[in-house]
Amino acid sequence: MSNGSLTTISTNVSRYVGNTLEMIIGLQTDPQFGPVIALGSGGTLVELLDDVVLRLAPFTSRQATAMIQETRSWPLLQGFRQHPPADITALATLLVNIARLAIDQAGQVVSLDLNPVIVLPQGAQVVDWRVIRRD
Repeated sequence: MSNGSLTTISTNVSRYVGNTLEMIIGLQTDPQFGPVIALGSGGTLVELLDDVVLRLAPFTSRQATAMIQETRSWPLLQGFRQHPPADITALATLLVNIARLAIDQAGQVVSLDLNPVIVLPQGAQVVDWRVIRRD
């Protein structure tokens, strides 16, 4: 879909895996500060919980891990009841890569939403994504 000089692209990139922890990762380019990365509870919880942590891109893996630990989802990511501990390294790597993409594509990517991101015991899986870019 084209909206003037902006193009929106969205797709389903993998099938949904039930009974897992869902996160959301977003990128928004602020005219004053540049690319801002958001992380929070994803899927249907994104509308229910006020669980969003923001960082300016770029950042390191250590800073991404600290970002993850600031979310309300952190106790769940460590493992809770029927959920095994999530692969924090994979989630941190995904965050760092999105931050690098934001820097590399500065001026091109206006916003990016990955929701849900399924954080598995080994790895992380993006189910849906949407990007708005400049033509």
